[in-house]
Amino acid sequence: MVTIILGALAYILPSMPWGYFWHLSVFKKQYDQWQYFPADRSVPLAFLAMFIQGTILSVTYAILPIEHASIANIFAFASIMGIFFWSRVVVPSMAQYPTTRTPGFFFLETAYLVGQYALFGAFLCVVYLFV
Repeated sequence: MVTIILGALAYILPSMPWGYFWHLSVFKKQYDQWQYFPADRSVPLAFLAMFIQGTILSVTYAILPIEHASIANIFAFASIMGIFFWSRVVVPSMAQYPTTRTPGFFFLETAYLVGQYALFGAFLCVVYLFV
């Protein structure tokens, strides 16, 4: 149970500041132009979503039939989950909002998710290899 909690935190702890830094600080102007976030966005709901995602990812990794945790296994898992999440968020967003989603959006949001799941993989390595 402790590993599942730590695994969820391995997703939540880097994802929240990374998302804030990326979307609401460094690239805020671009995301505002793309109308990515509504003006009345809810940070508590964003945290709830991250909590649910982190818990599901942590439980999923914990129940995979892997004989031993390794950097390769953990990053493979994080990469597969990142690609799944990308296909669930970025690609449909491009299709649903063709007038506001540009190639720049596609590139930045893809880069964001690469960073997010790389951080998740690194934090998950700490949980499974060093704790």
